[in-house]
Amino acid sequence: MGTPFIPSLKQVSEASSKLPIPDLWPEDSYVIPVANSHVTQDLKFRKWAFKNLESELCYHWVFEGKITVETQIVS
Repeated sequence: MGTPFIPSLKQVSEASSKLPIPDLWPEDSYVIPVANSHVTQDLKFRKWAFKNLESELCYHWVFEGKITVETQIVS
């Protein structure tokens, strides 16, 4: 069995730009396929409900997983 897929911050960010409007999406989750080294992996986002300042129910998409953060070493 290979190593588990951990998406990069860039992959999650790009996938999140393709999410539908959560208030209009009927399901509690949304899956977006992401290309990863000639293989397609799925990123799953969950719809999260909360109340705003006016106590109205609103929704956001949440990615619940680990991400890889690429850093540069400056010498």
